Amino acid sequence: MIGISQLQFPSKDSSRLKFASYFVNFVALSILVNPANAFLSFATIFFRAEIKTFYIYKEIKAAKREKITKKDYWEIFFKNNMIKLVSFFLFSAFITYLTFTTTFLLISFLATIPLTMVLILLQSELRPKDFNPVTLFKASISFFLEGVKENVRASVNKLDNAYEHLLPHQLNDDIVKNIDKLKDKYCEQVPEDVIKNDEYIQFIRYIDGSYEFSDEDKGRVIEFLGDFCKDDQKHSSGFTGGQILLLVLKACNDGDREAAKNKKDALITNLLDSQTFSRKERIPNTCFTGIVYRMLSTLEGIHPDPEIRFTTPQQISISEAENEARKFMLGRLKNKKNSKEILKAWHTVQNNHKDNESQKIVDGFISEVSIPLMRKLLSFFSQYSEQIVLTLMKNISSIGLNKLQCLELVQHMRNKLQEHSLGDQGSLLENIGEKVFLELLNQNLLKTDFSLKDSSLDGAKRIANKIIIGEVEKFRSEAAEKAREVNPIEVQVDVTLRGLSTLPREKKCCIAYSRLSSQYEGDERETMENILLKKLEITKKEMNKMLEENDIRKLKLALDDACKKSGKNMEEMIKEVEEVVSSRLSHEVSVSNIAAEAARL
Repeated sequence: MIGISQLQFPSKDSSRLKFASYFVNFVALSILVNPANAFLSFATIFFRAEIKTFYIYKEIKAAKREKITKKDYWEIFFKNNMIKLVSFFLFSAFITYLTFTTTFLLISFLATIPLTMVLILLQSELRPKDFNPVTLFKASISFFLEGVKENVRASVNKLDNAYEHLLPHQLNDDIVKNIDKLKDKYCEQVPEDVIKNDEYIQFIRYIDGSYEFSDEDKGRVIEFLGDFCKDDQKHSSGFTGGQILLLVLKACNDGDREAAKNKKDALITNLLDSQTFSRKERIPNTCFTGIVYRMLSTLEGIHPDPEIRFTTPQQISISEAENEARKFMLGRLKNKKNSKEILKAWHTVQNNHKDNESQKIVDGFISEVSIPLMRKLLSFFSQYSEQIVLTLMKNISSIGLNKLQCLELVQHMRNKLQEHSLGDQGSLLENIGEKVFLELLNQNLLKTDFSLKDSSLDGAKRIANKIIIGEVEKFRSEAAEKAREVNPIEVQVDVTLRGLSTLPREKKCCIAYSRLSSQYEGDERETMENILLKKLEITKKEMNKMLEENDIRKLKLALDDACKKSGKNMEEMIKEVEEVVSSRLSHEVSVSNIAAEAARL
């Protein structure tokens, strides 16, 4: 009930009497509000969905510069919620009766407000300007209301954090499978003494000598790995965290030098991230299982053999939330007399046809279903995060309500598209299905739950065939028009970047430029560079800096190798390779500068 952010103890310059008075008052008040704190804790658990719905709805309203009305409060917390309200009050009363004495409850009820008034008087920041008993009483009530807001939000976040930490465990089957893949390829017996293993020692040396990370980050990772690898805690795969790290390191070292470096740098980045829990992360990774997942996910998409793959839990994906929302809205439409009108308006708005009347109908329906839908998606046993529900609600009008539920009819449409060699065009099938749905709706061939009537399949197929012919012609005409406008260089850039999607932007730029620059010359190369800059959202100056640093790194690696093989020192090798390097650099970098930089590194 007491918001910590509202408290401000007297400064050192204040008298000891004032400090002691404030402290005693604060302690007494903290004790007396325990019944209210218990009540608030139960409310947070019982009404978790409603509280989260309130904050999301408040954010949506704020974006529209609107305020939440009394009607909104009623719909969020009370409408169709009587059973939960009664259960909450009965449960709270029972626990309060068992936990607190009648005398304490009476003192708590009578003394809380007076003590709060004293606290406000001792804290000038909370003291009302127009000072009188009425404003002091109002300030006391406001003090508690602000405390309720602060503590309710904090309690909900705490529950979410604890719950989200369990999400990596849903991937545990994939984790075990991927560990088995690495074990089968690299070693049947994984050393138990990780700290003394050569792979681990070399990795620590690599981190310590890396120029990609700050000294602070390198120190954090090395200290973390020391503690992590000494821990005897075992994963359900039978391996300790250190043993799993050794398997990942063997995979990182498998490949050419540049590939190994990229994988090690990605692993270091993931290890740094694993020490900080962030609610922006799709899968939290600070617990033991989360760290193991994070290490293995380093190899996902960049290590071809064995292929490391994870299947993200569907419950937390936006597509799954959209499916749930669609089912919910169709359920609401069953009982509405104007369901046909709403579905037609929905189709009109989704296809960007400007129709104020249709937009008004869609907005009215969305306003009607938004709050109950959010309450359902944010229920206690739901795994949808607030961010997913907020994203869904902001784009709720893009959900496809006009979808066919008859699998046989959908398969018929798919077969017809295959006859036209368009079986792989999922968006075309979806568009045709939506138009078939609306036509079936117009001809009253759908039941009240929008499924196909039992005797209507043949008629539905004839309708589908007619629509398919028109849509195929339209699709081919548009495809031919687009083909004339496609830039082949842009296509090549897109293909190259798609294969590097898991890498950081700097590495993506350097590798893509290296591959593409050899394919184009003159004006075509300039066009390629401009497209690459646009795709990566960087400037020409930034790209040149990235390429220069990449060349320096490559030169440093080459010089290190050459020094080891020849037994010569760095200065002697620089003189021998200076001319070769000068001829091979593709952009304006002074050889002497590179040599000096390499020597410094």
